[in-house]
Amino acid sequence: MDIKSHLRSLLTTLTMLIFSTLAHAVTTDKSEAARMLVHTLNYMGTDYPNGVLNGKVINKSEYEEMLGFCSTAIRYYREDAPLWTPQDTLKIGAFIYHLDSLIHAKAPAEAVALSANAAKAEVIRASNLIVAPTKYPALMNGKVVFAAQCAKCHGNKGLGDGKEGLKLDPKPRNFHDDARMVLLSPFAVYNTVRCGVQGTGMKPHTELTDEEIWDVAFYVLALRYEANADKGYTDQILKNRFPSITLEQIATESDKDLTATYHANKGDLGILRYNQPDNAKQQFIDAALKYIDESMLASRDGNYEEAERLSTLAYLEGIEPIENQLRSTDPGLMLRIEEQMGNTRKALSGHEPLPAVNDSLKESRRLIIEAGNTISTTAMSPLLAILMSISILLREGLEAFLVIMVILGIVKASGLSSPMKYIHAGWIVAILSGVIMWVIGGQIIQMHMAQVELMEGIIAFVAVAMLLYIGFWLHSKSEVDKWKAYVTDQVKNISGANSLFGLFALSFFVVFREVFESVLFLSAINIESGGKQENAIIAGVVIAMVLVISMAWVLLKFSARLPIPKLFKISSIVMGVLAVILAGKGIHSFQETGHSSIHGVPLLPRIELLGIFPTIETLAAQIIVLAVVVYIMKSVNKVKTA
Repeated sequence: MDIKSHLRSLLTTLTMLIFSTLAHAVTTDKSEAARMLVHTLNYMGTDYPNGVLNGKVINKSEYEEMLGFCSTAIRYYREDAPLWTPQDTLKIGAFIYHLDSLIHAKAPAEAVALSANAAKAEVIRASNLIVAPTKYPALMNGKVVFAAQCAKCHGNKGLGDGKEGLKLDPKPRNFHDDARMVLLSPFAVYNTVRCGVQGTGMKPHTELTDEEIWDVAFYVLALRYEANADKGYTDQILKNRFPSITLEQIATESDKDLTATYHANKGDLGILRYNQPDNAKQQFIDAALKYIDESMLASRDGNYEEAERLSTLAYLEGIEPIENQLRSTDPGLMLRIEEQMGNTRKALSGHEPLPAVNDSLKESRRLIIEAGNTISTTAMSPLLAILMSISILLREGLEAFLVIMVILGIVKASGLSSPMKYIHAGWIVAILSGVIMWVIGGQIIQMHMAQVELMEGIIAFVAVAMLLYIGFWLHSKSEVDKWKAYVTDQVKNISGANSLFGLFALSFFVVFREVFESVLFLSAINIESGGKQENAIIAGVVIAMVLVISMAWVLLKFSARLPIPKLFKISSIVMGVLAVILAGKGIHSFQETGHSSIHGVPLLPRIELLGIFPTIETLAAQIIVLAVVVYIMKSVNKVKTA
């Protein structure tokens, strides 16, 4: 092929790309324009009774708002008309102009609602609008989105009493107002969140994804009802009252519609609106498979960098949230998935031949499907939730409190009280931070897992630095004379010593890293259980905390009997070992986010408790930190003997 042919081929490709992009943009514009019209019509049909009753205006501002929406609907209709067939344009126009005349004539609310709903249905049909989510929304995530985006105006409980909402006119909607909420469907709420409401403080939330908007829309419709925790009773009501109801019906029909269709009472509707099918775990598996499939397409197009990014997300946002349950169910499978997906990222980063990359991605996909089948057969019982919570907190808590125990033992031996206050303040602040994160709910899961893992890695290396500093500061003070001199200086300068803040920082960072990871996994367990085992999770946390504190107290009492020099030497060694462990875990976190390369070491066992992972990078980091530990200890010993 000559140069001209290459250029001609390139020009053709670029032209097709440009037209494809423009076509997508036009399609999106069509969809959004039609959605705005549907949103306006829905608002007119549901809010008209607030302005007019029995042919009379009962609220002038509400009625004037309706007249404004009449003009808006006609404007949107004229803008959208060229996008429809002539027949659809005439039919929709007839409905909209009839609706306009009804509102101007102050017609009965039933007639206005009937006309608005008819026009809305025709616009949806003519525009092929998507009116329902592709999968069942997650109410737990909807609660998180609501707290982050809506509560400031609508209030924490959706009563319309948020701090910022008090300044608005008109006031934010009260989601517990039966008279108004009974007329709304999740689809209507979805459109309101996505498009906003002109002339009000309700702005369009373009920063939210479609899934997040559906989650919050379903959550808002459930706010007026009490959650029913009896799964057996819930299943019975759903089967008897709502036989073969579809997700599209639930999304597009208001409570009034559902009452008329299924003769459902308020209790039945509450069960329907709060229903969360047992597929929360499957959503993570679906996300992993989606990213793997997209990674395959990217690699076939030669875009290995994008393929590597997508395969990383497959692990972080698909496998990581269910890691603990998978480990408790089939630890061997979890290990195979980690190794295989690591090998896949390695193949992509090394630009291996496409057949090899394809085979690796297919194997990752096979293992992900196997993981989905494994967890789908395991119900999240209260006992399982308690045991998983205890295992997480024991593992993370003992690692953190081992350091705190050592430091407290040393300070207690010194007879000083102020340093102990700083140490206690550090771990207490870390735990309170974790409580706040837990109260926020699943928001930490809503973050991209890559950001979470990256933060874990950074915190791990801050803790390594603090451990090395404190550990060898202790080692340098291991002689009784030096210790006594230090104690004397601290007594004189106790209020302004930088070392006290260093103790606070060490206490905080060591505990916060474990707290951060614990909240992450506990939130994942809560989401996996559909929010049904929150009390069991809290019970597990309490039991684990009692066990950790009891063990720490016993060890602390024992350590107080040791001579100061010996205690210091042991403490320095312990902190050095912990620094080596955290170095391995920190690099492993960076590898999981794609911020570090992965070069496997055959036959090397994975011992997560010791921070040992079968990769050159994690081992190299641990060897470097170990070398620093040995070097500083030898240097200190030389100074002592000089």
